[in-house]
Amino acid sequence: MSANIIPLKKGQPSGAVMVAGAGIAGMQSALDLANAGYLVYLVEKNISIGGIMAQLDKTFPTNDCSTCMISPKLIEVPPNPNIKITSRATIDKVDGEPGDSTVKIKKQARFIDEDACTGCGECIKVCPVEEPADFNLGLNQRKAIYRHFPQAIPSAFA
Repeated sequence: MSANIIPLKKGQPSGAVMVAGAGIAGMQSALDLANAGYLVYLVEKNISIGGIMAQLDKTFPTNDCSTCMISPKLIEVPPNPNIKITSRATIDKVDGEPGDSTVKIKKQARFIDEDACTGCGECIKVCPVEEPADFNLGLNQRKAIYRHFPQAIPSAFA
């Protein structure tokens, strides 16, 4: 990221930045950069943003409600026009140098068209296959088609 990038027009992104990981820190970084005028590519390896914080009930040592902390970010990030979310993706290759680099990401198949999925959940009702729920650390079963949690962003199933 270069410090000498100047916006060309008011309201237009001044450069592009990639944030790897869309946990609470990644989402906050994306919001800060987007509000500073950068186009942000927010890349997450899971099917939804939120990271480990989305799996917690309380945080240590303050015992704060983790949902209360993460929900505002889940509301602010998706509609921001300067943030482009790419889920189920990992960094494959980085070329260049700081301030002038190209990142190649590897996107895993979701097997559901994100643009066509309405998030209604009808597919879960007819899915016959169950497997351990990775979101709950394998403590329960989930259907082969799933969404990590009801407020997951993107809301499309995988």
